[in-house]
Amino acid sequence: MANEAMHYKDPLEDYCKEAHVEGIIRVLTSQATSHAGTARAQVKNYAIRSLKNHHKQNAQKLYTVAVDLCLSDNNSAQEVGVIILADFLGGHEQEVERILHTLANAENWEVREWVASACGRILAQQFSLFYPVMASWAQDESEKVRRAVALALMYAGKTRNANYTDRILDLIEALLADRSPYVRDNLGPFAIGAGLIKYYPEPVIARMREWVRSENEQVRWNVAMVFSAAEGAKHAPTAKIVIDILHRDESPYVKRAVAKAVKTITKRYPDFF
Repeated sequence: MANEAMHYKDPLEDYCKEAHVEGIIRVLTSQATSHAGTARAQVKNYAIRSLKNHHKQNAQKLYTVAVDLCLSDNNSAQEVGVIILADFLGGHEQEVERILHTLANAENWEVREWVASACGRILAQQFSLFYPVMASWAQDESEKVRRAVALALMYAGKTRNANYTDRILDLIEALLADRSPYVRDNLGPFAIGAGLIKYYPEPVIARMREWVRSENEQVRWNVAMVFSAAEGAKHAPTAKIVIDILHRDESPYVKRAVAKAVKTITKRYPDFF
């Protein structure tokens, strides 16, 4: 393993120091796995750290390298580029948004994950500046772009910054009725159930008390699926009124979600029902 590490570290370090984009891409390509077709996360993170370290005194060069990596047709390079680009929204708003939007809609699923992470970083660092962008994306015609918003909100929520809570939940609320499987499967059971309810338990449960009374069954489905996640199920006692309302739901679609929630809750609280 040590020889394997040195095999990429030495040339990657040199290319990062020289800001040699083609060389960086060659090394990343050489480290692509058969599973994802991209370099391992540790390789990409090494490239990110190396680029930032060597060019911390030359922001323009670092920004140019990040853009060039994003505009390449190499998925690993795009992933490295978007994370670095997350530090450059101020002064480059239009170009950064355009690049991130394009890659949020990428064909490669892993690139989309890294873009969502980059958007979460930006939102956490420059919430007021980037929030309108996320609000716009939440209405985008692409389900991939809308899904990126859900994940970005979850990542930004990790800050547990109380100043963000209401606006994060407002935008989550705007996505709740989205029927796209790609959005919904990452919203109720993941962005909320595995993330936001952990970071903002009381505000999230308060909103769920409102959402569960919605006439839209997709909204209620998302509420039920929060409890299908292990983290969401932890809060079942506090949210009992929400679960009681869900139990009376007559929609077959919601009932299936409730059944999943009951299964997860019962594992943690065998005598809950």
